Amino acid sequence: MAKAQMGAEYVSSVADLMVLKGRPMYRTEGNYLIGDTTQVGFYEVDFGWGSPIYGGPAGAIPFVSFYGRFRNSEGEDVIVVPILLPHHVMRSFLSELVKITNKDPMDLSDENMPNSLVAFIETVMWVVNNLFDIKF
Repeated sequence: MAKAQMGAEYVSSVADLMVLKGRPMYRTEGNYLIGDTTQVGFYEVDFGWGSPIYGGPAGAIPFVSFYGRFRNSEGEDVIVVPILLPHHVMRSFLSELVKITNKDPMDLSDENMPNSLVAFIETVMWVVNNLFDIKF
């Protein structure tokens, strides 16, 4: 809705104001940015060596996540969201994820859990175990 209300005149006015007063500093404290690159077309780029299996940032960025497309080992097209949070927050995040799914993080073999969720939990656990040296 708000996007539709920003016409060309408004955008031009904001651009003029930024030229006059300078671009405001972006305040990062307390913010978490999320971007969706699933519709950008990275997934369809062909450099001549075959179809891509992933299109998005090369890794996680602190306090920023970009949704991206990924083709898993079973050939399914899924959406992946790299997440990088401070050590204590990542531990809490994984704990909440386990509560939401009612799954033991070490037992991801349940046939009723979607493969994309299993892959997501495994990825989060790998990041926590390898980058933050937290063992479950």
